[in-house]
Amino acid sequence: MGVMSRRLGWIAGLVTLTGALALTAAAQVPDARNEIATRLAAIELPAPRQDVVPTPAAYVGNDWLTNHYRERTIIFSDYQPLNGGVAFVGDSITEGGDWAALFPGVATRNYGIGGDRAEGLLVRYGQVVDAKPGRILLLIGTNDLANGQSPAEIADHVGQLLALWKTALPDTPVVVQSVLPRQPEFDARVRDLNTRLQAAAAEHGAAYVDIHTTFVVQGDRLDPAVTEDDLHLTAPGYARWAALIDGCVREGDCG
Repeated sequence: MGVMSRRLGWIAGLVTLTGALALTAAAQVPDARNEIATRLAAIELPAPRQDVVPTPAAYVGNDWLTNHYRERTIIFSDYQPLNGGVAFVGDSITEGGDWAALFPGVATRNYGIGGDRAEGLLVRYGQVVDAKPGRILLLIGTNDLANGQSPAEIADHVGQLLALWKTALPDTPVVVQSVLPRQPEFDARVRDLNTRLQAAAAEHGAAYVDIHTTFVVQGDRLDPAVTEDDLHLTAPGYARWAALIDGCVREGDCG
């Protein structure tokens, strides 16, 4: 009986000790959590990337466009200067081109932003200046037409852009490319715009290259052989475009 009593007392003591340890551990959990929180609060996290250029006022309200514009301009801000080479500037039609593959051996930089318009280029023109390109090839205007701007308004914006580049980069040739054909209902406005773009180029000492004529079929639409949506180009379309401007890109023979 004496042995049994001692065993029961030992078990009771063990239970009491275990319970006390459990209570102590539970009491320490909040302290551990507070310590972790304190340590995390002391870590200096990098600030989120800020807009490097302001979002054009006309884009506010279109979340996809404002986000894409911001993402692309942040990417552009990380580029090292080209110090020569060719800067391709424009909207999604330019953005979709793999210019390095289309022009092997030529230093290229893609400054295309899907959805962009001439007014957006006026805001981010300085990023092209910072690249110090040897030549600038510009294609812009189709989104402007789709958003209700007149050919005269678009050509005026492009003229302002050309003036800015001429002042900042007086020795850098700028090439204005004609807007491509798209759906037939745009035909008259596209042709009007291209006439005005050619005049704006001449006024500001820029070259003008007609790529529209080679892409138009049936008199009023983008060749279905190079597009799937009557607007953007497929690989054969980019190959056709590259062939048209090859001499301009490689040798500066821009007509």
